[in-house]
Amino acid sequence: MLADVTNDMRVMQEETFGPVLPVAPFDSDEEAIRFANDSNFGLAASVWTRNRKRGEAMALRIKAGTVMLNDMISCFGIADAPHGGFKQSGIGRTHGELGLQEMVQAKYVDVDLLPNIPKPWWFGYSRDYQRQMGALVDMLFARRWSARLKGAFGAIGLMRRSNRI
Repeated sequence: MLADVTNDMRVMQEETFGPVLPVAPFDSDEEAIRFANDSNFGLAASVWTRNRKRGEAMALRIKAGTVMLNDMISCFGIADAPHGGFKQSGIGRTHGELGLQEMVQAKYVDVDLLPNIPKPWWFGYSRDYQRQMGALVDMLFARRWSARLKGAFGAIGLMRRSNRI
């Protein structure tokens, strides 16, 4: 433990991965948050207080990937808790659902299984086709069943290709 450190000291400006606990005095919550955020790094932080509400409010304002309240390490052992930093402490997350999403490369492949049916995203619609598309929207999203049924009958013409210009 290092007592009475200041923010201009090297231990407060570098990311330390050792058993080091720098302790800096402060006069207000605002000053403590300013000290915590006055760094190019933001992997993890701890807020220690007897007042949980105060600690949570402070934790929300500290720019770090993990902020523990009255704790300093257990979150790293929780597999569901995303791990990663802010600023120069890294990009992305590991662990948990967010960490899994970091490893996924989404790709959409579309195959037209109905090649003879006109698609609503094609341009060049006739007035009849526009009306039928409106009826299709009614069929799918109208609040009343009677409006949905009327929309279904109005959309029947969508099955013909001649609706496109």
